Amino acid sequence: MTAAITACDSDPDPADWPDALDYGVRDSAGIAIVESRRPAEGSRLGWEVGSEPRVSIGAALGEADYQLYEVGDATRLADGRIVVANGGSNELLVFDAAGTYLAAWASQGEGPGEFLSLATVHRWAGDSLVAADSEQGRVSVFDLEGNHGRTTTLKGEPGGMFKSISNDPTEHRMMGLLPDGTILTRDIGGVMTKGLWRWDHTYGLAGADGSSNVSLGDYPGPEIYSESVHVEEERMVYVMPIRHPFGKTTFTAVWADLVAVGRNETYEIRAFASDGSLSRIVRRDHEPGVPTQEQQDARIRERYADRPEEERARRLEVAANMPLAETSPAYSNIRSDALGHLWVAEFELPGEEPDFTLWTVFDPEGRAIGFVETPSGLTIYEIGADYILGRRTGEMDVESVELWGLSR
Repeated sequence: MTAAITACDSDPDPADWPDALDYGVRDSAGIAIVESRRPAEGSRLGWEVGSEPRVSIGAALGEADYQLYEVGDATRLADGRIVVANGGSNELLVFDAAGTYLAAWASQGEGPGEFLSLATVHRWAGDSLVAADSEQGRVSVFDLEGNHGRTTTLKGEPGGMFKSISNDPTEHRMMGLLPDGTILTRDIGGVMTKGLWRWDHTYGLAGADGSSNVSLGDYPGPEIYSESVHVEEERMVYVMPIRHPFGKTTFTAVWADLVAVGRNETYEIRAFASDGSLSRIVRRDHEPGVPTQEQQDARIRERYADRPEEERARRLEVAANMPLAETSPAYSNIRSDALGHLWVAEFELPGEEPDFTLWTVFDPEGRAIGFVETPSGLTIYEIGADYILGRRTGEMDVESVELWGLSR
């Protein structure tokens, strides 16, 4: 690795800079395997995010229309409107291109077009939106004026692809939407246990009407540590789960017309076509970090710093018995952008975190082309050609949805 890519007028093609990048592509039974070196330390692709958001939606006080709570997702429409999936009210809140409140669509409930746990919102093919309810395992389609069209429950047959502990079909939740309307799904949950454990989640692809289920297989969820906690004042015993700060998990993203699935035990991401066939494997070299007990304790203390004193004390007591991870995860998130690039976030150990999130960007073929920085603390929902849309949580847990400019 000898040089960084600088800004250019068009998307960079690694073939144009043969001395700047190091990657290999090989074929195995019709599956492309793309292997890349880590970009040079300190190098940057040349894409830059603005110094401050273009639009910021959310307020601690003032008009209720701007008070966001439990935001699960957001999307930007072609006319510039921003639609926010506000889980606290189970409404789709609509704002104009400048962030001015326009309307609230849908509501809380169990009827068609209503939500008990509004989780995601996506642009649907044509002039419509689809929003998902993670508790009820169903999706609802709306037109761009907020009129409800239809609601579909995502279910799979028990056993086989869609596993169930009962004889009832297992409900799934929507995880993403492919350009052809295929829905990426994942089963909702499992049974909690004690000690260090992980649920195996079943992923699949479903048609717009919930039919034509195709299996992508089973993948492990986040590593959790649980212990029984006795709460004297309530005369109750609870099983308290705590997500391991360096635990491994599975990430997914819709990557152009593919579904990217990554288990972050290693730096490998598999991409599937809408028929469920494996199309591509993307790998990047990676040297795993080795967390210390001090770093693990520090991450746990930071996570629960704002909790009430009694709750914080109970959680820290459980976390004190949590096994130390042998290595840190290979990466901390995956996303894709409107131009077909795959973004993979670096995992940083406590004490080593920069004041930004660092992503390795892969081109549409899966070749690493460089690093890009995004604002620290920004949960990214959508990356457009010239913008990034995400959520930030500030002081007093005030949530805001922000639109940042992206210069390529």
